[in-house]
Amino acid sequence: MKNFLLLFQAGLTGCLLFSYVFVLSNPEQILPVIIEILKIVVLISIAVVFVNTLSFLIIDFWFTHKQGKQPSKLLKFTVSVVLYGIAAAVVLQVLGKDTTQFFTTSALFAAVVGFAMQEPLGNLLSGVFLQINQPFQIGDWIEFQALDGMMVEGVVESVDWDSTDIRQKSGEITYIPNGSIAKNLVKMAAAGNVYRMVDFTVPPNIPPNQVMDIACKALINQPPANVNLDKPLFARMWSYGLEEINYKLFYYPKNYSEAETHTDPEIRCRLWYALNRAGLTTEYQQSEKQHLLQLVNAVEFFRDLSLEAKSLIIEESKTLLFDREELLDNQQLFSGAMFLVVSGSILVQNELIHTSEGNITIPLNRNPENDYRASLALKPPVIEQVSVQLAKYIGPVAFSLTKEAAKTAPSLYNLYLTLSTEIHNPQQREEFLLHQPLAPTEELIAGDFFGEMSLFLGQPLPKIKITTIEESQILGITPNALLSALDRDGIAISVIAEQVSQYYHTYLSGSLQELPADMLDKKGIVEQIQQYFESRMALNLRS
Repeated sequence: MKNFLLLFQAGLTGCLLFSYVFVLSNPEQILPVIIEILKIVVLISIAVVFVNTLSFLIIDFWFTHKQGKQPSKLLKFTVSVVLYGIAAAVVLQVLGKDTTQFFTTSALFAAVVGFAMQEPLGNLLSGVFLQINQPFQIGDWIEFQALDGMMVEGVVESVDWDSTDIRQKSGEITYIPNGSIAKNLVKMAAAGNVYRMVDFTVPPNIPPNQVMDIACKALINQPPANVNLDKPLFARMWSYGLEEINYKLFYYPKNYSEAETHTDPEIRCRLWYALNRAGLTTEYQQSEKQHLLQLVNAVEFFRDLSLEAKSLIIEESKTLLFDREELLDNQQLFSGAMFLVVSGSILVQNELIHTSEGNITIPLNRNPENDYRASLALKPPVIEQVSVQLAKYIGPVAFSLTKEAAKTAPSLYNLYLTLSTEIHNPQQREEFLLHQPLAPTEELIAGDFFGEMSLFLGQPLPKIKITTIEESQILGITPNALLSALDRDGIAISVIAEQVSQYYHTYLSGSLQELPADMLDKKGIVEQIQQYFESRMALNLRS
C-alpha cells in the first residue's frame, strides 16, 4: 500500500510538472498568477515525493532491513518533521523568499521555549534517541532503577513522546519519563537471549551426574512451550549440605515476562515427577496398600496368590508417577515389566489398518471392558471442541449432532468419522478431518494394565503412542517381583504359565500385543514362559 502511494504521488507530480512546462511554453495564454500558483503546487508536490521517498529509504530500508530494528511512530514522525523542514526551506529559497529572518526568529523562540520546557523537551529528545539506538524493543523485559532507589521491572509496552510504558507482573502499567531512562541504570532481558535458573534439592547420597542428567532429560523429552531449545539447557550442583544438595537448572525462556509466573512453576512440577520416578526425592506418599492389593487381586493370573505373595509383588515392584499429558515411551517405561494403572487415566492410540473392505482397528487387547473404557475419552470439553469445529461448516446444528453422536462413538477418531458425513463439500470434509486423531484411541483407568507379554516373555511394548490424560500413578510389575511371590506360595511357574496362555488366546490374540508368528511356531506359550523365567532365576542366582 505504501509503495502504491509513492508511485501515485510520483505520477501526480509528473503530470503537474508536465502541465507547468506546457504553461511556461505558452505564457501569453495563461495569467501570471495562475503560473505562480502552479509553480508553488509543483514545488510542494516534488517536496512531498522527495520527503516520502527519503523517509522510506531511511526508515523501511536502512533502519528496518539493514539495522534489524523496529521503527516506532515517534521515530517516523521525527524523521518526517526534519525532512519536511528541510524541504520547506528549499522550496522557500527556490521561490526567492528570504528565510534568514525566519530562522533567526525561530532560533530565539526555540531558545525561550527550550529553557521554559527543559524537562519535557529532554524527555522528547531522549525518546527520539531511544528509538534510534533502540537499546530495548517493545516486548523486552527491563529492570529500571530510579534515582530514589525504586526498582521497576516489566515488559516494554510502548515508547511514546515523553515516556516509556512498562507493564509490571501485576498487570499495572508504569510510565517512566524518557529522560530518566537515559540518565539511570537499565537492565534488559532480550527475548530468548537471557537465561533463568530454577532451584531444586535432592538427598545428598545421590550421584550429582545422575541428578543433572535426569533433570535435563525431563525438559528435553517434552519441553514446556516457553523453553527455547535452540539455546543451551543444563543443570549444575550449586550448594552442598549434610541433609540435601541444591541444584540449579538453567534454561532460556522465549518470553521472559511469562517465565517467573508460568514457566518456572511448570518446570518445578516436571522436575518433581521426573526425580520421583527415579527415586531421587524424599519418600512419596503412595496409595494405600489395601487399594493396591485390590488392584493386583483383580488381575486374572494373580488371583490365586496368597495375600502375602500379592504384598511381595507390590513391595518389589516400582511405582511411577506422571504429570498430565506426559508421553510414555521407552525412556519412561522400563522394559520387561507389566504396567498396572493405580490412579489417573492413560490414553492409548490403537493401530489402524486400511484394507479394500474398509479400515480395521487393532486394539491394545480384546478385553470386552475396553469397549466401555474407550468412550470415557469423550469428555464434555472434547465434545465441545469438536462441535465448534463442525459448526464452521454446517452451522449451529453441529452442537446437537455432536452431542448425540458422542453417545455411541467408541473413540474420538470414530466421532470425527461419523460427523464428517454431515459435510457435503469434499474439500471442507477433508479440512474438518485434519483435526481427527491418526487412529482410534482407548482409555485405561485404575485397574487396567498392559505389557503382559513384556512381563512373561520379555517382549517389547507395542510401538504406539501412550500418553497420560491426567496425573497418573502406574505400578511396574517386574519378573523378579513375580518370582518372589511364586516362591512365597510354592507355586510352580508352569501353573501361572497355563493361566497366561489361556488369557493370551482369549484377549491378546489379534491385538497389538500379539506375539510374532515365528515365535509361536517354535514352541508353545507355556514352554516359552517357563524357559524365560528359568533363565531369569539363573541370572538372579549368578548375581
